[in-house]
Amino acid sequence: MEVQALPRLPSGRRQLRLKEALWQASERLRLPAFPGMRVTAKRLLNYYVVRYQHARGHLRLLGRPLTLVLEATNVCNLGCPACFTGVDEVGRKRSPMSMPLFERIMRELGDYALSVEFYNWGEPLLNKHLCEMIGVAAEKGISTLVSTNLSLPLSRSKAEALVTSGLALLACSIDGATQEGYEQYRVGGKLDLVLRNVRLINDVKRARGSSTPRVIWSYHVFSHNQHEIEAARALAAELGVEFAISKGWVAGPEWDDGGRFAYPVGMTPERCHYLWRHAVINNDGRVAPCCATFYEEDDYVSLNGRSFQALWNNTEFRAARRLYRDRERGTDARHLVCHDCPTTLTWADYRRHRAAGLPPESFTPGYTTNDWFNFFFNRRPQRAPSSDRAS
Repeated sequence: MEVQALPRLPSGRRQLRLKEALWQASERLRLPAFPGMRVTAKRLLNYYVVRYQHARGHLRLLGRPLTLVLEATNVCNLGCPACFTGVDEVGRKRSPMSMPLFERIMRELGDYALSVEFYNWGEPLLNKHLCEMIGVAAEKGISTLVSTNLSLPLSRSKAEALVTSGLALLACSIDGATQEGYEQYRVGGKLDLVLRNVRLINDVKRARGSSTPRVIWSYHVFSHNQHEIEAARALAAELGVEFAISKGWVAGPEWDDGGRFAYPVGMTPERCHYLWRHAVINNDGRVAPCCATFYEEDDYVSLNGRSFQALWNNTEFRAARRLYRDRERGTDARHLVCHDCPTTLTWADYRRHRAAGLPPESFTPGYTTNDWFNFFFNRRPQRAPSSDRAS
């Protein structure tokens, strides 16, 4: 019996497919381009281990977090209405992260992390050790990012400390081109002070011949300030800083349901990055499952002198990851904040969609980023007396 040869693709199409396959492989192997990050063998190996375990949905992790979200302080000087701190909620004792706690985190995780974000619910510049912390992380070859309202007195010496600290990115939240537009969200902020501080940082950079930190004007657009976008863009160009715009989420219905503006993050059907790739460590050393959680009741663990890696695989974290494998059997996770998170529910909806034989491109998430924000912002756990709370 004669065996028929399989049909061969034309040479041009074979070469095109080969190029596409090679490009896809190179993209999978490519490290993310974090400014200021130094590539080492240990960092590289950890990156691929974490990516593999995330893709496979492993419950017990061998890798260390790629991004560290460290709450430099949970104190803030403004009263932004879509921020727990801004509306005067108390999730935990308000204080800066101590230098000994930060150094301990660096000793255990610093050789593996690609980036450190020194902010979450507070104003990081209020931590007097911030520049020292940035210097430690930068010396280890970790990319560093600070997001600040910059609406506080900044001396030249403080500006010089920021510029010489090794900080890679300085994102300045400036949501308006006039005081009237700016202060509707940045309650208590002074636009002229912010702009003066930006000019001071730029002056110090020029004087020292430094290209860092990259200063970014971060503009959160709302219904009340959308008419000031172009004026703000022009101001940013005049100052010589980058301009980045994203839609601001609000408590209640989404203000821009026409989709003219994009959120900084979207609702996509994928396993939560925070449970596999990111670590959120609060100012008190307690570890949260996500940057959107605020209350200590939703924390999964406290460092409290213990190894992070052991805690990274504790009962709560493994139960939360199991929701992405078999939600129906995840009864041990019903008390966790991750259980009803829109990110988790979107993944469950997507799995049902694919199990029904439907193509991935036809899936539409049932939640928006604004729904995700409201899930957390409307969450107010019943509080036990402080003496009864878990340490």
